[in-house]
Amino acid sequence: MAVRAKDIITITIETIAFGGEGIGRAENLVVFVPFTAPGDVVEVEIREAKKRYLRGRVKNWVTPSPDRVEPPCPYFRRCGGCHYQHIGYAKQVEMKGRQVSEAFERIGKFTAPPVENALPSPAPYGYRGKAEFHVERARDGAYRIGFMDVGGSRLVDIERCAIMEESINEQLTFLRRPMHAPLRVDRYVIWSLTGKSEEKHVVRVVKGREILVPFEGFFQANTTLTDSLVDTVTEFVGSGPGESVLDLYCGSGLFPLFLAPACRGIVGIEIDGEAVECARRNMERHGIENAVFHEGDVREILEREFGAGKAVDAVVLDPPRTGCEREVLDCVIGLHPSRVVYVSCDPATLARDARLLADGGYALITVRPVDMFPQTKHIEAVALFKKK
Repeated sequence: MAVRAKDIITITIETIAFGGEGIGRAENLVVFVPFTAPGDVVEVEIREAKKRYLRGRVKNWVTPSPDRVEPPCPYFRRCGGCHYQHIGYAKQVEMKGRQVSEAFERIGKFTAPPVENALPSPAPYGYRGKAEFHVERARDGAYRIGFMDVGGSRLVDIERCAIMEESINEQLTFLRRPMHAPLRVDRYVIWSLTGKSEEKHVVRVVKGREILVPFEGFFQANTTLTDSLVDTVTEFVGSGPGESVLDLYCGSGLFPLFLAPACRGIVGIEIDGEAVECARRNMERHGIENAVFHEGDVREILEREFGAGKAVDAVVLDPPRTGCEREVLDCVIGLHPSRVVYVSCDPATLARDARLLADGGYALITVRPVDMFPQTKHIEAVALFKKK
C-alpha cells in the first residue's frame, strides 16, 4: 500500500544529503527528514508524498543516533542559519567530506574521485567574522534583529548567535538598545573587531598580515581557518620563481598577497571596483610589486587581455556560489596552464565545472574539503587539476 501524506512510518536515517536533510527509505522511496542524524530510528509524519520521494518531519525518536548531541543554541530549528548543531562535530566533518565526494561522482561523473578527508575548523562555534542581520520594525516601534527562519519567510529575533565571534555578539547587544537601533534599514552588517578599521573598509588579519576589505564586500567567513585555506591554495598552485599566475575572482587580493612572492608575476581580475582598490592597496602596503589587477567582468577581461595565444603557468579560480561561466572555463583551457586550482563554496557547481575542465584536457589530482562553515550545510573545497 502506497505511503500517503499524514501517514506515520518508522524509518532508520541512513545518511545526510547535501543541504542538511536526513535520508531514510520506505516502500522503495527515499524519505527526506530535516534535523535528523545518521543512525536515528524515527517515527516520521509524511508531509509530502511524490512519485519519486517522500518528505516528512520527526514525530518521535525511537532510538537516537550515537552521533546526536544537544544543540547549544536556543534558536536552532527555527533560525535558518544552522543545520547541523544536533550532530557531533567530528561526524559533521566526515559527512561533508562524503557529500563532496558524492557530488563529484553524481554530477561530475568521476569514478572514485580523489577527495581527501575534510579539514576541520579549529573552532566549531564562534568562528564567523562577519554577520549580515535582517532588521524589521514592529508595529509598536520596537526593532527585531536576526536571521530568516528555516522557511525563509519570517525573521527570527535573536540576542546572540553561537557561530559568530563574540565581538559581533557584543556589538549586537549594543545595537539592540532602543537608542542605537538601525533606523530605516532592512539589513545590518557587523564585522568582528580587529582593533583597526576605516570608514569604507575593515581590516582582516591572515597569517599575521593585515588585509583591507570593503565594508560591504566579501571575505572568507571563518577567521580560524582562513590561514589553512591560504596554505592549501599556495600548496596546490606550487608556483616557481619564473612562473606567471592568474587569479580570477580575486576579491581584495587574499591569495595574490601570498602567491606573489613565490612567482614571477600575478594578475588578478575582479568585478567589484572597491575590492580591486583594496587589492592594490594591500599589495602596496606589503611591498609587493609584481601583482597587477583588472576591474571588470572576468570573461570580458580574459578575452581582451589574454587572447592571441597568451599562456600562463597556473590559474586560481574562486568564483561565486554559482560557479564559472562556460566561456570563462573555455578561456582558461585555452591559456594552457599546467595547473588549475579551483576554490568553491558549492560542491555541486564545483563538480559540474570539474567535468568541463576534465573534458578540456585536465586531470583531477585532488580535492580538499575545508570546513569553513561548521554547524551549517555549507562546505568549502579546493580542487587541483593538472594538464594531461
